Amino acid sequence: MTAKIKLNAASGGGSFSLQAPSSSSNNRVFTLPDSADATLLTSTTSVGKILQVVNTTTNGAASVTLTSPYANNSSYIYYITALNTSLTTTQTNSKILISGNIFGEATIDDRGTAFVISSSINSGTDTPIDTLRGPAYGDRSRVTRMMAVGHYSNDQDSSPSTTTFSNLLYEPAQASGTPITIKFGVVAIGGSNNTFYLNRTVFDGNGNAYEKGSSSVTLMEVEP
Repeated sequence: MTAKIKLNAASGGGSFSLQAPSSSSNNRVFTLPDSADATLLTSTTSVGKILQVVNTTTNGAASVTLTSPYANNSSYIYYITALNTSLTTTQTNSKILISGNIFGEATIDDRGTAFVISSSINSGTDTPIDTLRGPAYGDRSRVTRMMAVGHYSNDQDSSPSTTTFSNLLYEPAQASGTPITIKFGVVAIGGSNNTFYLNRTVFDGNGNAYEKGSSSVTLMEVEP
């Protein structure tokens, strides 16, 4: 039988109920504050608390050449190693919130460039995070984000973009003390030999029409 405390509202006919779980091996305590006008109800068991924050920020220029089209083949994900960000879990089954901003420009000609987020657990294989890319559907490329713009090889004009990743939830389902590395990969859509340039433009001319930038990745481990 489940225990329940029911409080009727002073007006309006509604009520507030506090119900115990049907089964629990832990003792939980709800404590009302001492101040006379307080209305907060707190629990000794916290949920969703941020356990740690890890950040990688770089303004160094780098390039990644995409020698083969992606076609959902993990072998053709080319990683931006400067943005690899690692943490070691502090609780079993904790979750990870992933945020980032990637500044850069890619050569595209008649092709497109996209990003795929992968994880490496215990220094193992780089594996795309399925919940952070599009669903499987025929031969469609499963990616996390497309780049907003690209640069054509015969065009010296600058057109870099910043691709934003905000609070993407990753649930690795690992034990406490597990090292996890989050990696941002670049893929070529429908072609090959694209090159992605991190924190700079493709032509990178020495003038105020050409930008330099910075990129960052932030991981937050959150209680289950």
